[in-house]
Amino acid sequence: MSKHDVSNRLSKALVMADGLTQQDVAAIGGLITAGEWELALETLCTQLFEYDVEVSVAYRAKLEALGTELGVNAPHLLGDP
Repeated sequence: MSKHDVSNRLSKALVMADGLTQQDVAAIGGLITAGEWELALETLCTQLFEYDVEVSVAYRAKLEALGTELGVNAPHLLGDP
């Protein structure tokens, strides 16, 4: 997994995240730019859960795949027990 690939996939996931505040989007975007990908994904998933944002099956699969690659437990952060 290349730096460019991970950064692009996280950025696309962020763009698809409807329901977050502009402040959250900016903060997560800053983490992506800084190369803090794990923290960016953790924050994205946590905020989606906190704001009770409906996540489609396809979008959830993208987040979970990124989580697997980055060592982030995305399903748990999205509210799975």
